[in-house]
Amino acid sequence: MGIFWSELGKLVFSKSHRSRIGEIRGWQKRMFAAPSPSHIKRSVLRRNGNPYSIWVETGTFQGDTTQFLADTANFVHSIEPEPTLFKLAAERFKSTSNIKLHFGLSENVLPALLQELTGDVNFWLDGHYSGGITHKGPIETPIIQELETIERYRERFAPLTVMIDDIRCFHPHIPEYSSYPDLGLLVDWARRNNLRWHIEQDIFVAKK
Repeated sequence: MGIFWSELGKLVFSKSHRSRIGEIRGWQKRMFAAPSPSHIKRSVLRRNGNPYSIWVETGTFQGDTTQFLADTANFVHSIEPEPTLFKLAAERFKSTSNIKLHFGLSENVLPALLQELTGDVNFWLDGHYSGGITHKGPIETPIIQELETIERYRERFAPLTVMIDDIRCFHPHIPEYSSYPDLGLLVDWARRNNLRWHIEQDIFVAKK
């Protein structure tokens, strides 16, 4: 039996390894332009997030990042507004004790959720419309409302880390990103909340 599991582990690793190689090759063909491969982005989350803490994620999608976060987090709250994606994630994580899914728009769910949380909290804000089955709400990205809510409850969280995905979109002078706020808004928000900030692999990282 031990040999079986050992060989199965090698097979799983091999498939995962091949997938990552494929992602890297595709990224190389794009001359390493954003967005980065998913496993690269997740390494940014792990390196900058505080381990064994609470994560709040906006945009569950298929739940891969949710699972990645749950592997080291005390607890993960993930918000998903698209009914089919929420249903699939609920089925996937029905036996995972440290993940709680919330159905609805992040700008509606966050205020009540953050009233319940204290201490060491990491935020992964990735709840914008990105085509396909992803939800397109009344606004393409709720990032302003999300940051306003976090700021309202800022004193409840220490330490605090906020990471925002797809920072390349925060250039509203580009027509396809006209509904996004300017990057300067994120910088001002970080400074106002006494957070150090930097950009890494298409992710805005603000932390203290």
